[in-house]
Amino acid sequence: MKSKRLVQIGENHERGISVTLYLLDQALCEFEQWAQGRQVRSVLYEVRNTLSVEQRRRILDEIAHMRQILVEIRDALALEGNIKSVVRVITAQCAVLWVHLVELEGKRLLRYGEPPLELANYLDPKVGDLIERLKNIADIVSGEPLDK
Repeated sequence: MKSKRLVQIGENHERGISVTLYLLDQALCEFEQWAQGRQVRSVLYEVRNTLSVEQRRRILDEIAHMRQILVEIRDALALEGNIKSVVRVITAQCAVLWVHLVELEGKRLLRYGEPPLELANYLDPKVGDLIERLKNIADIVSGEPLDK
């Protein structure tokens, strides 16, 4: 049950405001992780955290103030939060990534010009393996039994 709104708004305005503030709040969560020292280093993806201690402190302070404003807006407009489960996030990302991986198959690389036969012969089995493992991750989080 929604609480009483201090400012009355229509459904379209509510949707637009909610989505924008949700995206802002989501970004603040990521900024907070960086301000707390998060770094990422993998095979092809790396994010170096070069924030100084002072920058981190100031960012965390700004985030705290912004969250206070978000609480005020949420309460005044009786907005509901958007709760996501990790299972849904991983499943959705696997689906999106699958589409991109399929585009790396030799027959689909034609859009960039004729790929060398060696490229398709090399990439196709690797991409197939990546797709299969991505499917395995989706199956793991969804609780589906693996075929293997």
